[in-house]
Amino acid sequence: MNTIEAKIKSGLEGQGIRVHSVYKMPEAKEDRVLLAFNSMDNPRLTTARVEEALSALGVGEFKVPTTFERLSAFFLHLEVIMSARTEHEVTSGAE
Repeated sequence: MNTIEAKIKSGLEGQGIRVHSVYKMPEAKEDRVLLAFNSMDNPRLTTARVEEALSALGVGEFKVPTTFERLSAFFLHLEVIMSARTEHEVTSGAE
């Protein structure tokens, strides 16, 4: 598992959101991460809660859709767009 995938999975689980799998989508125009949740383990899970948890990780900004995709009876899938965190430049006048 890639470091960003591992950080997302452990960060979400640290906030009480059980994640079945995290998969970074290859060769997408935008960096996308597919998150899979077991619906039995997360009966009250919302996309807003996932978005808040991802934002708290400090690894970048995430665009989270407003609804889950249910591709099977037991799993909820969420495809998240990820962008890099930008740092503000220190100006030369700051001494």
